[in-house]
Amino acid sequence: MRASSRAIAESRLFSCWRRSLLGAALFIAASSAQAMEHSASDADSARADMSVTTDQSLSSDHGGPGMPGAHIPAGVTGAYMVPAGEGMANFTPNFMHMSGNYIGSSQVSPAVIASSIFSGQWMKMTMKMPGMGGMMMPMTMIKPVMLRIIPSSMDMQMYMLNTMYGLTDNLNLMFMANYAEKSMTMTTFAGMSGLGILGQSSGTTYGFSDAMVGGSYRIYQDAINHLQFNLMLSLPIGNQQRSIQMLSPMGSYMTMRAPYAMQIGTGTVDLVPTVAYTGILGSWSWGALYRGRFPLDYNSEGYQFGAMNELTAWGGYSFFKGVTATARIAASTQDHIHGADALITGLAPPANPLYYGGKHLDMFGGLEVAGHPWGLGHTVVGVEAGGPLYQDVNGPQLGRGWQLSLTGRIMF
Repeated sequence: MRASSRAIAESRLFSCWRRSLLGAALFIAASSAQAMEHSASDADSARADMSVTTDQSLSSDHGGPGMPGAHIPAGVTGAYMVPAGEGMANFTPNFMHMSGNYIGSSQVSPAVIASSIFSGQWMKMTMKMPGMGGMMMPMTMIKPVMLRIIPSSMDMQMYMLNTMYGLTDNLNLMFMANYAEKSMTMTTFAGMSGLGILGQSSGTTYGFSDAMVGGSYRIYQDAINHLQFNLMLSLPIGNQQRSIQMLSPMGSYMTMRAPYAMQIGTGTVDLVPTVAYTGILGSWSWGALYRGRFPLDYNSEGYQFGAMNELTAWGGYSFFKGVTATARIAASTQDHIHGADALITGLAPPANPLYYGGKHLDMFGGLEVAGHPWGLGHTVVGVEAGGPLYQDVNGPQLGRGWQLSLTGRIMF
């Protein structure tokens, strides 16, 4: 059964990579078609060049004629706009690997967790003990049960399609759809005590995650600086009732509702405000973005994820036209889960709503390539990768490992 679970996970992973490659192929095909269209229409090219030359306040790097977001890191969304009557599609596959268990900022071994962290459950034991007169009498003891199913790693894949349309130069409409796959591997310790390892098991969940709708408003714009405000609503499209199969400390496989981190959707309507600033001068570019996420109510299962705040800043340098290297730092905080799903139980840390959230500081490096200098029209492709500098979590919980973001943007 364990081998079957791994085979299913590998099949899902192959399927997701296939979808990613298909998306990339469609993107390249669309880019090539647009490049042919621009080559065939000298008049359109002349008009575009005139627009860029005569309207420096809406330069291509800030969301005017040309390609918006050409200097924005691949892992950043919501930091650019399109002009009136124009549209853009942005396809971004994201991958994250998590490993190692942390309590606060300290990494701890699975054995420490299994022997010292209370699960919140008690075990009632009745045994016969010698009593008065040497007679054996029943005696009941209640012992605390430690956590016995400890996560060892988790992999997440998310495929985001972000579209926007310019109602005016200062107001854009935005829509974002997400598809996610999550896989977690856990180590099970035998019985209710002791450090004997029984084995490992893996579970996988997948499906369409929550969607977002909203808009962007341009607050300020000049030839160097751009400031915008986004307001989005996250809609509970994703499922929060997924189940997985895990190895229990008693040696049997049990089907259980997946932990909170493995659920595909939040089940809540969330308010997602964003303030983004970008600047560009010669070969240098820079920017900063704040994003919050605040659940407006509890979901139907009786819980909500903690409020999240994220602040990120980056700088970039264009070594030659159309190619920009970027460096970015991101800090985030998130509260623990409030409430609980009565069906998410067990002797694993991810089943406890208090073992979520924390503080993170991550560092990234990336490369963005604009398609226009290469005859590919108004397109951008990019890649960004990084990992944690510091993490202080409400643990025990898995720590962040590496992260990878790819992006492909096309204007229409």
